[in-house]
Amino acid sequence: MNYNSQNDHKAVKIQVRLQLTSFFSGAATMILELTGSRMVAPFFGTSLIVWTALIGIIMTSLCIGNWLGGSLADKRPEGKLLGRILLFAAVIIALTAFLSNYILTTLQALALNLYLSSVFAAVLIFAPASILLGMVSPFVARLAMQDVNSSGAVVGRLSALNSAGSILGTFMGGFVLISLFPSGVIMMFLACLIALMAVLIYTGAWRKIIAVIIALALGGAGWHTLQNGLPFSPKGVQIDTAYNHLSIEEKYDTRNNRHVRVLVTDPDSLQSLMYLDNPSELVSDYTKFYELAFHYKPDAKKILMLGGGGYCVPRYILENRPGVSVDVVEIDPGITQAARDYFFLKDDPNLRIFHEDARTFLNRAKRDGLDQYDAILMDVFNSWTAIPFQMTTVETGAHLREILKPDGVLITNIISSVYGPKAGVFQGIYKAFSNSFTTLMFFPATAPDPKYARALQNLILVAMGDTVSTVSPTPDAKFAGLLSHQWLEPFTPDPSVPTFTDAFAPVERYALAHNH
Repeated sequence: MNYNSQNDHKAVKIQVRLQLTSFFSGAATMILELTGSRMVAPFFGTSLIVWTALIGIIMTSLCIGNWLGGSLADKRPEGKLLGRILLFAAVIIALTAFLSNYILTTLQALALNLYLSSVFAAVLIFAPASILLGMVSPFVARLAMQDVNSSGAVVGRLSALNSAGSILGTFMGGFVLISLFPSGVIMMFLACLIALMAVLIYTGAWRKIIAVIIALALGGAGWHTLQNGLPFSPKGVQIDTAYNHLSIEEKYDTRNNRHVRVLVTDPDSLQSLMYLDNPSELVSDYTKFYELAFHYKPDAKKILMLGGGGYCVPRYILENRPGVSVDVVEIDPGITQAARDYFFLKDDPNLRIFHEDARTFLNRAKRDGLDQYDAILMDVFNSWTAIPFQMTTVETGAHLREILKPDGVLITNIISSVYGPKAGVFQGIYKAFSNSFTTLMFFPATAPDPKYARALQNLILVAMGDTVSTVSPTPDAKFAGLLSHQWLEPFTPDPSVPTFTDAFAPVERYALAHNH
């Protein structure tokens, strides 16, 4: 092989290594972003606010990194410098993963509003690593540039590879890694991968050896994290599913002197609660209002529950209402598995479970003409920061009405207030559902007194069509207490609140008002 061919072969190897670096840096960035959401979730949830903060800060950090990386590459276009940047990024990611729970616990203790907490969390945990990863692309482009006449092709090829890596990182992170490994473990092994990228860049043997040693150390730290977890981990059982981060804890109810198991998917609220000494008993006050289905439809036999959670309500109905069947639509199979493992959910011939989005189920039910239900119980709003807008609209109300029997009843839980700045979500849904249901009434679960109309609480909306079942004028004692919560004052929704539709349902605007 002559001198020129040797140089050509060496140049090709360098180009391939740079292209691989561009590809893997794109993948690492997206895995970092997706994993970041799961690290923050146990402390601040996965609401639109948190996602906005994470994406905004990471994108800002990448911009800063692009700027710094391009300037530095022009001054010192050296592969060994890029290798140092990669090793530094790897170490920073490992350190932030190790310290993340401590940082987030400290921020949570400060009790700042969700906006500031989310931004500070993103800055402290993800900004340093994102800036360093942002420096990689322009640095790689500068090192790969050999001829100004081919600069467009080189930059285009590297950009395409970086984007391809981002695509791989998105699908790998969202579909595979997060479902298989804890967030801290993913971050540690991500640090190991980035250190191995430095091995690709370095040409000197001793630098390669150092990079390999660092990569092995980070891989070992990842294995240790897999076995023992990270320090300052949140209390209780922590489970990452395809859709949520679940925290399962046991608390002591001092009011009743009983132990309660709690399922949390959003730290601002408790999604499911169960007494350990009597799992079939309902704990949350608002869940008891679903019993009104059997007041307004005494002969109800076929129930649809949208939103499973810990399956407390379906389990209660099945154990206390012989002959009643319940279909549950729960988007997250991981939540169902958690209910089986920790909330005594058992197979039952009268229980069917559909793992799909509630709106998708309604669309399919309408399309396929599924059997109608006697009652529909809806509990799909995890908290005021996690409201699936597609379940709040005129179109949703129409679908619900179509799969209800003529004298069927819909009962839905809404976290809102009756009037005031925190009432927009409830009033928008009320307006939307009034397009399909002629009879609407609601029950403030916590404080039915009109003087608390501006208080944030569980509002239980009951909706029925033109045909109403015969209801006893003297209800059973078990219903009397619930019925006493009915709002009997005149109610007029604020005209400034729009009727929610699929095209426009600004639930975030009104939900975020809760945080002020």
